[in-house]
Amino acid sequence: MSNKPTYEELEARIRELEQAAESRSETGDPDIIRTLSESFQQLADHSQDAIYLFDIESGTFPFFNKRFLALFGGREKGRKVLTSGSVAQHIHPDDADTLRKARKSALAAGGSEGEVEYRYIGSDGTTRWMHDRWSVVRDSQNRAVAIEGFIRDNTQRKQAEEELEHSRNSALIGSYILQDGRFRYVNPEFCRITGYSKKKLTGMQSLDLVHPDFRDHVLKCAKQMLAGKRTTPYEFRVVDRKGLVKWVMETVTSVKHEGARAALGFFMDITQQKQVAQEQRDKEKLMAILEMAGAVSHELNNPLQVVLIGIDKLAVPNLEPSQKMDLITLIKKHTLRMMDLSAKIQKISQYATKDYVQGKKIFDIDAASTDPPRDPENHPKGK
Repeated sequence: MSNKPTYEELEARIRELEQAAESRSETGDPDIIRTLSESFQQLADHSQDAIYLFDIESGTFPFFNKRFLALFGGREKGRKVLTSGSVAQHIHPDDADTLRKARKSALAAGGSEGEVEYRYIGSDGTTRWMHDRWSVVRDSQNRAVAIEGFIRDNTQRKQAEEELEHSRNSALIGSYILQDGRFRYVNPEFCRITGYSKKKLTGMQSLDLVHPDFRDHVLKCAKQMLAGKRTTPYEFRVVDRKGLVKWVMETVTSVKHEGARAALGFFMDITQQKQVAQEQRDKEKLMAILEMAGAVSHELNNPLQVVLIGIDKLAVPNLEPSQKMDLITLIKKHTLRMMDLSAKIQKISQYATKDYVQGKKIFDIDAASTDPPRDPENHPKGK
């Protein structure tokens, strides 16, 4: 056999050989029976799984393949032996009780099969994971007389599972599995972010963590992402166990968990980034206010000085009528200029700056205003 047979393939072939042996035995032909027995042994020896038949009454192994002997055989007086004791020596002490209980449960009245995973200790001291699966052979009175089983080395699969679990538990991103809207699995980082224990989160409705203002948003985004209509993460607020509000970023994808449809989510705390961004916006807003204050001060200073000087000169006695009219016109012009500036400030819709003294910048009111600059000279009199 070039490919490793499955449990099912081995069991089916063994059943075929057993049935053939039973039908041929009626003829009493020893050559046929011997040929079938040899075929059975060859089939078993080609398997990469360990195969055994354990007789309960005698405590011996009437049948086993090469793989089983290589794994569980011992040495007595310089020769290879296979006994219950040699098998027990290779079972990890911490798993021996688990194996005994599983066997006892399978041998109980009516039991027909069983399976268990345990650690195997090799002759060189290395440890591997084994998956032992067996069937109980019973007599006509339903008494258990033997156990026939297959043992497969699951070390690579177990290591992969452990590495995956370690990766999940040490991840800097929270992860979880949802089924029917409830948490079925959460990793330590998810527990840290939410403040809840794994026990408390398991079975909890996922929306219970979401801030009420964001629940509709989360449902909408999650459905779009699970349906493949959205690819970008979405942000929302959650409330942790202590009542603190946090910002998180999330993605979800559809998976199967324990044979049923589920959602796998990845969950990142972005509260600090949000705070930094808000602080940056506050700084930019303050800077804009300062720049605008400088611009208003700069733009108002000149016309205001002209108005004040003009008013002072109007108070001079014996002022010629023509001089008085010139002063009034000048005061009006600069007053209208200040009114125009005030109107522009009210219509600012964008951010713009211009160079000022000593390399500084001030707010450019003209560029930021939605209306084009207004010429005070063209204002109708009296307005």
